[in-house]
Amino acid sequence: MELTVNIKRSAPYIFLALIFTAVATACSVNDRPQPIALGKDLCEGCKMAITDGKFGCELITDKGRCLKFDDLSCLFHYIGKNQLDDNRIRKIYVGDYMHPETLLDIRTAGLVLGNDIASPMNGGVAAFSDMAVAKKFALDHKAVLLDSWTRLKPQHHE
Repeated sequence: MELTVNIKRSAPYIFLALIFTAVATACSVNDRPQPIALGKDLCEGCKMAITDGKFGCELITDKGRCLKFDDLSCLFHYIGKNQLDDNRIRKIYVGDYMHPETLLDIRTAGLVLGNDIASPMNGGVAAFSDMAVAKKFALDHKAVLLDSWTRLKPQHHE
């Protein structure tokens, strides 16, 4: 009998805890990278199949929507065309050139820009998790190691 009374008294608190958990879960935005299904996922910009993990990239919106691209040039063209300001972009991930199955946060990746980097849409950018490897790659390919990912952003966003 006493157990029944305690359950009845605590039921509103349990209910509130469940509602709070549901709301918190629904309101949280997943900003983690999602695996790219090579040959199946389409580029949001050019609508071509994403086939090379070294150059695949993702933009996570402020609402948690994951947009996938085959090349950083498509991603930044999409940002410019759709006038996405920084408030609407939660994260950008880029494929690791040395480990194509891995996506890196663009803010921490070593980005190399060069004419000899044959990316799908001729963006010419390779990303590396290891800055020393990025520097060596840039030297070996007569390319430029970018000091900031923002150099790739469309002009009206700077």
